[in-house]
Amino acid sequence: MRESTLNVLDEINNLVDRQVQGMERIAASKLGLDDRCGRVYIDRDDRVIVVEGSRGIDYYGGFEYIKEGEGRVTVGDYTFYMECDRVEDCFESLEDVAEEAE
Repeated sequence: MRESTLNVLDEINNLVDRQVQGMERIAASKLGLDDRCGRVYIDRDDRVIVVEGSRGIDYYGGFEYIKEGEGRVTVGDYTFYMECDRVEDCFESLEDVAEEAE
């Protein structure tokens, strides 16, 4: 007998939520983005930016051009951005800020 689809979706959302909550949360401005983007989660090792709801970062951060499946993946309440020039630019800005602080 197969598992309930709703139960599987809940399990996926819970797993993603636990993963994201373990990430570093920073002001988007540290990534060189507009302050109106708010706060984002980042994974420095995998160079991934994660947001809850993508409206702000899409509009104010220039992420609206990143297409689903081409550097953008939405799972549950979270949108993950990775493996594209826009994300790489953000991590380079973060590294520049860290170097200036030293």
